[in-house]
Amino acid sequence: MNSLPSLLTNAQTSSYRALKRTKVRKQEGLFLLEGVRLCQDALKSDLEIIACITSKNFDRFTVPADVKHFEATPVQIEQISDSKSPQGIICVARIPETPEELDTKNTKILLVLDRISDPGNMGTIYRSALWFGIRDVLLGPDCVDPYSPKVVRGSMGAIGTLNLHTSADLYSSAEDWKAAGGDVAALHMQGTSLHSFKQEKPLFLIVGSEAHGVDQDLLELSTPLSIEKPGVGESLNAAMATGIALFELTKS
Repeated sequence: MNSLPSLLTNAQTSSYRALKRTKVRKQEGLFLLEGVRLCQDALKSDLEIIACITSKNFDRFTVPADVKHFEATPVQIEQISDSKSPQGIICVARIPETPEELDTKNTKILLVLDRISDPGNMGTIYRSALWFGIRDVLLGPDCVDPYSPKVVRGSMGAIGTLNLHTSADLYSSAEDWKAAGGDVAALHMQGTSLHSFKQEKPLFLIVGSEAHGVDQDLLELSTPLSIEKPGVGESLNAAMATGIALFELTKS
């Protein structure tokens, strides 16, 4: 039988509330997850859960006995939460260590994000990656913080499953990928149709900035891949384009 939760102190409330800021997340190596489904998935994942904070009489599921469990007042929950309608449960998790170097030979598709700035897009990209069996994502400089509350909420649990890698220089990373025997491609308005593209080597697939697309130097190093447009419209957002591209590339 689980022991009763401890009461959350004001000091703990302030400490956890501060994790809504990027600087503090990086300093502490911790991030927040909130909501019934997201927390339930996180508690079953490989994430290290530092604490689980629930409102009084929370009964949607039982918090595992080996997780520190705190009971918070509605005001404390609102202070820590980043959601307009908190569901009465928040988990504090340790940011996973950056994985070892990428294994080019055993990675069919490496999803590469170049200056993705919208947290909703990034979270949805995570979900699409997980859906289509992608396990490794490489984040370039100037991407939105991958552990911001909006990204985590939008990922719907994918954040606890994907291997998130970082690169200080995507151009160098792309060159290294090619040198190791892989191909580099980028989603672009003009290029080889994804429908007809035949992947023969491990693929370094770049998705570019919502506003500016893929960096020009990276684009020149890449095979541009386009999504056919039978209708009208200026463009697709980054998350939607990623989902379509992964659908096409993982068919076989």
